[in-house]
Amino acid sequence: MKKNRIPDYIVSYDKLVLVTYVVLLLTGVVIMLDIASIQTSLTYFFRHTAYAASSFIIMIVALYFFNLEKLRSLNLLFILVVIALLLIVLALGPEVNGATRQLRLGPLSIQPSFLARLALVFFLAGFLARKQEQLRITEFQSLVKEFLPPILVTVVIFGLIILERHLSTLIIGGCTLVGMFFYAGMRKRYVFLILALGLILGSLVIMKGEGYRKERLKAFKTYSLFTKNRPAPSNDPGEYQVHESLTALTTGSWLGTGMGYGRAKHYFLPEANTDYVYTIIGEEFGFVGAIIILLLQALLFFRAFRIAEAQTNLYFKYLCAGLAFNIFLNTLVNTGVAISILPPTGNTLPFISYGGTALLTDSLSVGVILNISAKRRSL
Repeated sequence: MKKNRIPDYIVSYDKLVLVTYVVLLLTGVVIMLDIASIQTSLTYFFRHTAYAASSFIIMIVALYFFNLEKLRSLNLLFILVVIALLLIVLALGPEVNGATRQLRLGPLSIQPSFLARLALVFFLAGFLARKQEQLRITEFQSLVKEFLPPILVTVVIFGLIILERHLSTLIIGGCTLVGMFFYAGMRKRYVFLILALGLILGSLVIMKGEGYRKERLKAFKTYSLFTKNRPAPSNDPGEYQVHESLTALTTGSWLGTGMGYGRAKHYFLPEANTDYVYTIIGEEFGFVGAIIILLLQALLFFRAFRIAEAQTNLYFKYLCAGLAFNIFLNTLVNTGVAISILPPTGNTLPFISYGGTALLTDSLSVGVILNISAKRRSL
């Protein structure tokens, strides 16, 4: 006769991660209301609120109901589903601003490239846990042979993302995977070699790719935070967004113009509710408000790493670290673009920017991190 498994329940988890996540999520709702207040309709605000509520529910489900050890066996299926979705997007997805990234499902749309980053983190975490000893191999060819499956999977997924023209997701995803290899103990010279190869391939994609990428690099060189003696603003449409972002941030000064009194959201700054939402925060809440948001994102990152360090289960350890990398690198790219430390590229600020797929996947990541941090007791 089969013995019934004694169920267990969660008695505690990292509440600081939860509180930080909720504060950022509510900040996003408030900022979307602020931006929508000058528009003729509050549709975007209501949609974002619905996404935020759904994301919170998904986070709770991941925290309380995910058995991560059992779900580990589905990592390959997750990869296959993501590849299928990326192919469907390329075949059927609409072209928006020169890129094909979305899959429309009635009034909703999803971006499988965000799911792809998540799937790769889960897949690589499982592989690193199984191949821990092989990471210390001194011969590069032998190392490549041992890690051929995740390399091939990554090449296929990144190739499809390149065809979608979603370079920012490619960069964040690539850096996340390299960070996971480094954290797991790969020799530093191989980590630097991978980074160098990635830099070369990325440069080729930019130089041989779409013309708008070259225009963005030109705008970055003109208005970069590191550029001295910037020229007067021109009528070049490629430079407009970067210039308006810096103008808004300068206007915000230390304490900001005050909520509702910003200029940029009045259609001066395109993508104010997504790619440049950090600029709106900087303008209306000033340097102090912008730094607080960045510190909250950093707190979430370092707290997640503390959770990872406490794990004896290697799969949980690398999964937690990978999810933390994925979220925080996204933050660094978004804020870096807003203040012109990085070239313009389209990506969201985690938990705050308008958007469905990014918000849902980041919230799922937080739920998994909390799940890993949880202490359980048998009934």
